[in-house]
Amino acid sequence: MNLIHVVRMWPDEGDPQLGSFVRSHIAALRDAGLQQRVVVWSGRDEPPLPLDGVDVVASPNVPPGPKGWNAKVRSVLTLGRPDVLHVHGSGGDTAYLLVRSIMQWGQRTPRVVSEHQYFGNGALPAGTLWTHRFANVRTAVSPFLAERFASIGRVDVVPNCWDPPLAHQLRQPHLGGRRVLHVGDWVDATKGISPLLEAWQFHSEHNPLDHLTLVGDGVDRSLLEPRVRATPNCSWLGRLAPNDLADEMGRHDVLVVNSPRETFSMVVGQARERGLLVLSTRCGGPESAYGDLNGITYRSGTFNDVANLNQALHALPHPSEPTAPAELRAFRPESVSALFIERYRSVGVRI
Repeated sequence: MNLIHVVRMWPDEGDPQLGSFVRSHIAALRDAGLQQRVVVWSGRDEPPLPLDGVDVVASPNVPPGPKGWNAKVRSVLTLGRPDVLHVHGSGGDTAYLLVRSIMQWGQRTPRVVSEHQYFGNGALPAGTLWTHRFANVRTAVSPFLAERFASIGRVDVVPNCWDPPLAHQLRQPHLGGRRVLHVGDWVDATKGISPLLEAWQFHSEHNPLDHLTLVGDGVDRSLLEPRVRATPNCSWLGRLAPNDLADEMGRHDVLVVNSPRETFSMVVGQARERGLLVLSTRCGGPESAYGDLNGITYRSGTFNDVANLNQALHALPHPSEPTAPAELRAFRPESVSALFIERYRSVGVRI
């Protein structure tokens, strides 16, 4: 069988982490033996990074909005009828794609929609709503995200996936200050970086040996970069490729998540498997994905509660204390690909 994936986010040289969670799903299905093609609707100038064994192409770089929908849709329909059309993320353009695919290929071509991230409030936008209505299978990466779409119909949870850490990526206890890591796009309203820097300013006054490392980049760089330079015991590494990020995790003791909302937060599971403790806000996705996994602390304060965050940072254990790594078999690629294959078979696809 063969699949066509339509994705909005895919890594490129400018951002090697962009859509790495989507890429991990497709790589897992490749390793399970499925033939796949990927059409990238990112709208970015940089070409998408290749994936061995998978044909990855970019759609024409068109203006946003309905005027570009025909060009996007043609980039998919010209590939020929697949056994499954699988779109990642939903909107007006994907709703239009599903309508056109029915017109060209008929109702018998199964249509799948997977949600990896969704931060909207209130009623679902029309394009998102109709993408899900036209889909034969709906999946989301966490129970928290699945609940957002449950009113439309059945939504199955298929989590993100990653490979187990290598030996050198495991965190080792050490003497000295605590090494704290933050990973995320530099979008302050969704990642809470300004409150974290403010709390770290206070924390460093009483804990001068501790160090905060930030990984990421984004639209708020001009706002945040000067603040990072002015914050003691704090450094910024920019964007890192997934393998480099995995290595960097092993050089830290704690991952801090300071978001108002997360739909999954793959980095939380990756950190725990490397032996890092996790300090997180109660932001939906991590709690629904990881439950009461040992080593994760959910603080009571909101993402912008600087006093509460400062108190939680101060309470972190000494880095010489050992922390047993978690083993999260449910998030292995082979487990996740099996869930997708089960959903494909549920709508009559022969694999």
